[in-house]
Amino acid sequence: MAKELEIRERLDMLLSLPLAFARLEKSLGTVRWPGQPTRVNFPSGMGLSEEERKYLMSRLEEIQRVTTGANLDPKECSKARLSLLINLMLGYPAAGSTTDEAAEARLSFYHEAVSDIAPWALDAAIKRWVRGDVGKGNIDFAPSPGALRRLCEEELEPFKVQAWKLNRLLTAVTIEQAMDPAPVAEPDKPTLRLMP
Repeated sequence: MAKELEIRERLDMLLSLPLAFARLEKSLGTVRWPGQPTRVNFPSGMGLSEEERKYLMSRLEEIQRVTTGANLDPKECSKARLSLLINLMLGYPAAGSTTDEAAEARLSFYHEAVSDIAPWALDAAIKRWVRGDVGKGNIDFAPSPGALRRLCEEELEPFKVQAWKLNRLLTAVTIEQAMDPAPVAEPDKPTLRLMP
């Protein structure tokens, strides 16, 4: 239980930027020149120091690790997913009698659907289903593997938004660079892959 609270606390901290960065992100502008990608820019006289850039990059990387489960040992992560899926299947057994092979195949489908999902997100999605806190679906039965994945993705959505904000800050250029119509080399974009 203490570990779960620790994870939840860390997740909550990752969902918001420190106030100065949040204000800076909201003040970013965009410039479009024909035939060129949109340039995100800082207000006049503003930008990021190298130290601030490193801090934002580390937050982006931490979001990636926490939302994919990469912060955990891969075996432990897989074991946690399987444990959650087995509990779901035992709580919502398939209709009629099933063979061991059918149960194994069913578990395999579920595991494939959430194999890249962090265990905390899977746990939160299953809890939402059990409580009936879902928009669609007959909660009298287990969700399909695809429906379970969509629920997990809903749990991850706030982190995708946060990653988008961090990427905007990290790829922004000065107003002078944005207003220069000459083509510029595409900056190295920090990217966060939460879901395919």
